[in-house]
Amino acid sequence: MDKKLIESILKLDLFKELGREDVEPEVKESVLDDAAYIVTRGLWIRIMESLSEEKQTELSEMLEKNPDDADPIIQFLKREVPNYEDLAKEEVANYKSLLLARVK
Repeated sequence: MDKKLIESILKLDLFKELGREDVEPEVKESVLDDAAYIVTRGLWIRIMESLSEEKQTELSEMLEKNPDDADPIIQFLKREVPNYEDLAKEEVANYKSLLLARVK
């Protein structure tokens, strides 16, 4: 997926696109939580696939030792997966595209 398409998909409001703007806030929050879980899971899979076994082990150890300290993990990702922000955007765009395609 090219960057222009990704950026245009990222700007879409899914609830508006799906004709569900009037959904209760609690439902929206639940849907967004589920979406965040799916996108995050897909992103972590892509990140891990991009790393060597050695770097996968290093990241896993960091996560085990300090699961609540995001700073070293972010620094690791910036160093070892310099395009991780693009991967994140692509995962969100893929999720939105799939969801919209299923409904339409």
